[in-house]
Amino acid sequence: MIKRNIFLGFLLLGFAAISSAQGNDPLVLMTVGNQPVAASEFKAMYYNNLSKDSLKSAKALDNYLQLFIDFRLKVNAALDARLDTTASFKQEMNEYRQKLAEPKMRDTAVENRLIKEAYERTKWDIRAEHILIKVSPDASPADTLAAYRKIMKIREKIIKKDTTFEEAAKKYSDDTYSKVKGGDLGYFTGMGMVYPFETAAYDTKPGDISKPIRTQFGYHIVKVIDKRVDVGQIEVAHIMIRSTPKMSIADSIRAEAKADSIFQLARKGQDFSELAKKYSQDQSSAKHGGVLPWFSIGRMGRVPEFEKAAFAMQNVGDITGPVKTAYGWHIIKLIAKKPIQPFDSVKDAITTRVMKDGRSEESVTALIAEVKEQYNFKEYPEAKKEFATWIDDSFYKGKWSADKIQGHTAPLFTLGGKNYTQEDFAQYVAKNQMNGQDKGGEYAVNTLYPKYVKQQVLKFKDDHLEKEDPKFAEMLMQYRDGILLFDITDQMVWSKALKDTTGLKAFHEMHKNDYMWTERCDASVYTCATKEVAKEVRKMIKEGKTNKEIFTTINAKTANSVAIATNKFEKKDNPVVDANWKKGISEDMDKDGKVVFVDVKAILPPQPKTLDEVRGLATTDYQNYLMAQWMKDLHAKYPVTVNKQVLGEIIPR
Repeated sequence: MIKRNIFLGFLLLGFAAISSAQGNDPLVLMTVGNQPVAASEFKAMYYNNLSKDSLKSAKALDNYLQLFIDFRLKVNAALDARLDTTASFKQEMNEYRQKLAEPKMRDTAVENRLIKEAYERTKWDIRAEHILIKVSPDASPADTLAAYRKIMKIREKIIKKDTTFEEAAKKYSDDTYSKVKGGDLGYFTGMGMVYPFETAAYDTKPGDISKPIRTQFGYHIVKVIDKRVDVGQIEVAHIMIRSTPKMSIADSIRAEAKADSIFQLARKGQDFSELAKKYSQDQSSAKHGGVLPWFSIGRMGRVPEFEKAAFAMQNVGDITGPVKTAYGWHIIKLIAKKPIQPFDSVKDAITTRVMKDGRSEESVTALIAEVKEQYNFKEYPEAKKEFATWIDDSFYKGKWSADKIQGHTAPLFTLGGKNYTQEDFAQYVAKNQMNGQDKGGEYAVNTLYPKYVKQQVLKFKDDHLEKEDPKFAEMLMQYRDGILLFDITDQMVWSKALKDTTGLKAFHEMHKNDYMWTERCDASVYTCATKEVAKEVRKMIKEGKTNKEIFTTINAKTANSVAIATNKFEKKDNPVVDANWKKGISEDMDKDGKVVFVDVKAILPPQPKTLDEVRGLATTDYQNYLMAQWMKDLHAKYPVTVNKQVLGEIIPR
């Protein structure tokens, strides 16, 4: 798979310029079999793959023309072999298409605005209070209206000064976390809250109260307390001593005392990292010396006391006294600080977060509006109203059947001249039934219809990408050809050479004289620690002892007394063997303070290498042979005709 990915990567790199050059050029450069090839396709690949110095070379042009023809021949063969119909091919093409289409299924202008907006907001920290009246995203119109009216009445009371925002939050807010603090959320920065809430906070002036805003949690009103320049990000280490409300008073006192004693050690200069490893009860950070990931304002929402103390430190190396949170006592050390980074350096990270954030729906919504306008979207409310009468209580039991709508083909809406009928919508409704209280047909339709419209508009856009965007279509075609080229070559050459053991053996036998050993010397080289050892080794050789016996016996007396290298040496493999290229035992030679001699058992004449000895090289040569034979067959099967006049016009020599 790695080999395939690299292959496709290089191939697509070579194709990169085609989409910008080909357009709808009708000029035909050649036919391969009965398939015409546009001149612009060859021209783009030619200029993209050759250096400037080679472009005007007649030889370079001829060589590249042959390579291009071979490429088209292989793709033709793959199509004839129906490799484009296999399940694996279809899956890979589908995955690539989805990835390629993904950025086209959003409004890029809106997306870029959201990314820039998110960055600008991260430059500021907002401190705000809020009041929440819960209402679920799929609540009935009546419940939604009731929640809206309730939040409006609360806001009116605050505006009229019948109550304060803080008092109202404590009395009415459904956010149990913040209501006890008068709705105070502390400081947060861009991308720290759900998008509609964040927008309300950043659009409201300090001291003002926002109008009701809807999130997935319900309706909120927001009061902005402060807006300040963002303090950037910090990296801290901490030591935590656990202390929870369920602890006894005695245990709580002991935990506080322990935290204070550790703080005193840190203040006196003991290594903070070692103290964290030894004492901290936050096991995930203790093993790293207490160091936590970088964080900005609002990222420690569940431990605001920790965040406040951490950002209060001014200098790297500062250490706080024990800070109490819901988890226990913390001693915090400031490791590093960094301000807001330039946009270009954080754009990719912000883009990733925006795409995962609810705000990304804005760019999808904008695209849907564009598609509706471009393709004359039109709705038929009466057909939608009629559909609601066909939803009964079985829908809320998961037993509603689309058969009830069979034959009802009145359009609910049209897009691009296509009708989307009641019968079509019924199939979607049947697959998305609700379990629970019967809320009526109108509620069911009002809930599912917008989702169905969104789904179908996006599908319409996706289905028309190739027609709307020639570059997109060309990139898909290029990737298709790349897969086919790889698969057919693998089938006919690469894997075939590895699997066809009989063919490889026959090829090796036919070409065995191409893989020859030169004259070789079958010998053992003995490197001895002393002359006495060399003498003893010689004696054992004459006694017919094996090298294994010699090695074991000699080295058992004194370690590393002898080393033995046995091989069939070619010239220049070993200078000691080269100096004693004759059968028999040589004289002793001094080498690096040791005694060396050679026992030459035989001088072997030149002979062919066995297949096992040359398998890698023979396999490569066999692949080249298969490729040459295959290309010969392809040229015979798919005659190639090149229009030399057109070639001369597009690539002047």
